[in-house]
Amino acid sequence: MIIFQRMQIWGATLLLTVSLLLLACGDTEQTQQTEENIVVVYNCNTDDWTAPIAKEFQEQTGIQVQLVSGSSGELMARVRTEQESPHGDIIWGGTADAYVSLESYLESYVSPEKSAIRPEFVRRNDAFYNMVMDPYVIAYNTDLVSEADAPKGWRDLLDPKFHGRIALADPAKSTSSYDVLLTMMDALGGDPNIIGAVAENLDGRIIGSSAEQIKALSDGEYAVTATFEEPVLKYIASGAHIKIVYPQEGTAVSAGSVAIIKNAPHAENAKRFLNFLMSRQVHERLGDFERRSTRADIPAPANLRPLSEIRYTWFDTQRAVSFRDEFLSKWRAAVIK
Repeated sequence: MIIFQRMQIWGATLLLTVSLLLLACGDTEQTQQTEENIVVVYNCNTDDWTAPIAKEFQEQTGIQVQLVSGSSGELMARVRTEQESPHGDIIWGGTADAYVSLESYLESYVSPEKSAIRPEFVRRNDAFYNMVMDPYVIAYNTDLVSEADAPKGWRDLLDPKFHGRIALADPAKSTSSYDVLLTMMDALGGDPNIIGAVAENLDGRIIGSSAEQIKALSDGEYAVTATFEEPVLKYIASGAHIKIVYPQEGTAVSAGSVAIIKNAPHAENAKRFLNFLMSRQVHERLGDFERRSTRADIPAPANLRPLSEIRYTWFDTQRAVSFRDEFLSKWRAAVIK
């Protein structure tokens, strides 16, 4: 069986609660897995695409997968807290720049799949692997914004007509929100004053997390948002009244990563799981989940716009890490006026 756990915050305590047990296909009277035949995965992604992949791995290897789901901030904090005695084997999901900050807690590993990855997504020290790539985009609710008034690029997010109508998470709490705003600032010439201008146009309305942005947009609570491409396309496919905009000034393509936690209790199983995640077998199916592969031998999915038709640059993870404190200082100053 695949075991799902959900991280919840209650006061200052992180609690793990078992929310769901899914039986694998076939006999429900499976032999209980031994302690050595398990891999514990801290899953920062949504279960809709990670659970099927985990189930497939389990069926092929017989290794029981325990998915512990939560936000990247919660789960990466747990990796740090558990440094002396790790409980997790794998951290899966979250942006590459968050992994750069986490590298001292990660185990370097040379996967046999490394040679298939696009060079721009290879981490030299092998501390983590970039599995999927995702352009940052703008999206708007078509019930609230006409095509004539629709945003065409980043600068439109500074337009007074969207004052208080932009769904955006606090970049101090959300790495992806920080990355979006940094991308916007760079696309508009790199002027740090843009940070304050964006904060002012939010009018104090800040979303709890980046995962909530697209839902708030779909529900009509906000008119516009800026986020990853994948959740926007997923909502559009489900019938949401949303349109996607690839900013005319250009955008950045970020990566979602995976790594083995240093001193993982089930290290060999962790290696097998990471190799499986980076395999051609898995990456050929990523398009089914509105995901783009980082492998050089996997073409862009037919249902996604080719990168050749998008004005983009690769997201600079090192710069994002080094500029973060300065950015957040300006952000807080703008928000706490």
